[in-house]
Amino acid sequence: MKFGTQEWADAYKIAVNENENYRDAAGPEGFPPVGWEGDFVFIVEPAGNLDHEIRIFVGLYHGECTDAKVIKEGEEVDAEYEWAGPYDAWLQVLKKELDPIRGLLAGKFRLKGDMAKILKATRAALELVNSTTTIDTEFY
Repeated sequence: MKFGTQEWADAYKIAVNENENYRDAAGPEGFPPVGWEGDFVFIVEPAGNLDHEIRIFVGLYHGECTDAKVIKEGEEVDAEYEWAGPYDAWLQVLKKELDPIRGLLAGKFRLKGDMAKILKATRAALELVNSTTTIDTEFY
C-alpha cells in the first residue's frame, strides 16, 4: 500500500498494536516502566519523489496506538508533539537506514514538544519504526 495514505495509517496502527516490543518499551509495565503518554503529528515534507506534504496523526497511550489518521489539508488536530522532516530523511528512517533519534540530533528532523521526554523513550521510538517494517509499503 502507498505510504502516507489512510490505508497505510490503518495498517500502521495495527502493526504498532501487534508489536509486543513496543508495548513493553512504552507501556507502564515495561522495562524500564515508561507509561508513554503523548500523541504525535508526523509531518513528511516534499523532497525527492514526493511533491506534497503528508501529515499523519498517531495517538499513543501506555504502549497502545489509539488512532492513526492522515490529516487533511486545513484540518487541525491537537497533539503533544510534531516531528517534521523531508521525505528523503523519512525514507531513510522507514528503511531502517537512519535511527530517528540520531536523525533528530543531526538536524534532519525538527521536534516540537518535550525533548527530554522523548529521549527517555528511545527504545519505544525505535519500536515505532520497527512496526513500519511489517507493512508492505510502496514508496514514492
